[in-house]
Amino acid sequence: MEGDRSFAGKVFLLAGLALACLAASCWLGWRFHQASGGYPIWLVPFGNVSPVDLHVLKDLLLQPDRTQAAVLLFWIYAGPDLIMPAVLAGLGMLLLKRFAPGGTLFRKPLTAANMRALLAVPLVYALADYAENALSLAYFCIAQPPAWIMENAPVALPWIASFKMAFLCITLLLTLRFVLLRWLGVTRPESRR
Repeated sequence: MEGDRSFAGKVFLLAGLALACLAASCWLGWRFHQASGGYPIWLVPFGNVSPVDLHVLKDLLLQPDRTQAAVLLFWIYAGPDLIMPAVLAGLGMLLLKRFAPGGTLFRKPLTAANMRALLAVPLVYALADYAENALSLAYFCIAQPPAWIMENAPVALPWIASFKMAFLCITLLLTLRFVLLRWLGVTRPESRR
């Protein structure tokens, strides 16, 4: 019973942090949308932009009357987006570690190697998200980024964002699968040591 309370406390803490980061990101994104003259910033993290769109955003941020938008974009990446990947990865790992044991994968019981691979999925998401954030900061928030960043960032950012979202979705689907199977009674929790 004590372990259940400890687990619930960790989940509520991480979920609360994730919601706080999401709320801060939404507020900063809305403010950026206003300051940039209506640029849909939420297309960037979801990989729904082309290299031309990213060049347009870069040029927009360099305009003297759009300095507030550049500052807000910096704080999106240096604020909530600095914490959110770690929180989401931690929440995914915590839920997978709790609900995956005793489960099956491809009709075979989970082994220790399977479990390590499952726990690596949210970690790969976090690493991809931080790579996207670092590249975005270097590309958008530096007046004169290095030439290799100017050349490669507009092409790499949509790919990294898509990769990141794929691993976040895989984490979510795996977690939901194991929770649902546990709830339906198809799998049984392993005995706690």
